[in-house]
Amino acid sequence: MILRFLALLLMVWPLAARAATVAAAADLRTTLPALAQAHEAATGQRITLVFGSSGNLAQQAMNGAPYDLLLMADAATAQRVVAAAPGAVARPYALARLALVVRPGAGVRDLNGLKAALIDGRVRHLAIANPAHAPYGLAAQGVLASLGARAAALPRLVLGDNVAQALSFVTSGAAEAGLVALPLARQAGGGLSVVPVPPALHAPLVQTLVLMPRADAAARAFAARLTGPQGRAALRRAGFGLP
Repeated sequence: MILRFLALLLMVWPLAARAATVAAAADLRTTLPALAQAHEAATGQRITLVFGSSGNLAQQAMNGAPYDLLLMADAATAQRVVAAAPGAVARPYALARLALVVRPGAGVRDLNGLKAALIDGRVRHLAIANPAHAPYGLAAQGVLASLGARAAALPRLVLGDNVAQALSFVTSGAAEAGLVALPLARQAGGGLSVVPVPPALHAPLVQTLVLMPRADAAARAFAARLTGPQGRAALRRAGFGLP
């Protein structure tokens, strides 16, 4: 009888111990870990976080990566996953906010100053996320177009694989300025100037989560925490808008 119980326990244990894998847009790097830790402490459910650009994470999910929950930086990328994964469910959780970050001594204090500095060459390198697969990169292009600075910026762009890497180019000195995620910019330090970008300057980025068909109770509970009062408060404090 005891041997039968132990055998049953060994069969069930891997299922009980499996961590929910959450693939998240890079703009959540400074916000999500604390939420995951709080969730683990409150529920005993384990959460594994994977960060990257939304486009790359979505492609990985569609290629079979074992993600339970995707936290995308825009709605269009999320809907591509839903279309490719019958049974997946999407819903918004935040509104992305951009910021201009500038290194000390660059002489740029606002967005109009960025335009002038791009034209006269004082800003030789402007970091943005790669618009080929990062929604923040597309939004940054929209900001430059709204400023009438897209042509001047084009030869000066330094593309990060995701928005966190784009910010790292500025903090490391590889770029004098960048258009990145406001929540990341607020935590960057290094004496950077941070100028929030008015949302009207780019198409809205409605950050959208996708619960994959394989999502277990832990993933669903974490999604509920993110979209509930605790998650919304944390997102607001970090600098995200709320849908």
